[in-house]
Amino acid sequence: MMAFGRQQAAFSDDFLRFLMDVELTMGQFRALATIRRWGRQSGRELARRLGVTPSTLVPLVDRLEEQGYLRRVPDHDDRRLTWLELTPKADRLFHRLRGMGAGRLASAISLLVPKDRAELKRLLNRLAEHMEAAAAKEATA
Repeated sequence: MMAFGRQQAAFSDDFLRFLMDVELTMGQFRALATIRRWGRQSGRELARRLGVTPSTLVPLVDRLEEQGYLRRVPDHDDRRLTWLELTPKADRLFHRLRGMGAGRLASAISLLVPKDRAELKRLLNRLAEHMEAAAAKEATA
């Protein structure tokens, strides 16, 4: 975990500058990331996943909608339900974020010998499988 922490720390300054550049709070970013991970959601679902009350979520969603990262979409079958969805602007935000760290990480990985690169790939895939399985289990619970 210490090695993972060191790797994450190498990205943290860039990430914080990124959030400040796009004028997002950590809470707003968490909301966007949660919708990106789980797909469109109702306000109640998003509040539950973020561990906040629906009334706490309303101003956060209002701000994200004003900034153009999120849209409210009425449900066609149930007029009481409104879905929260990411906009193309939010998709571009996540694409930019991925690209930000990808170059630095690719440079560092290129310094590894081929055998170590293959082992890193194997281990990262194994970690992803375990994490995806745990997330799937949580989603059904």
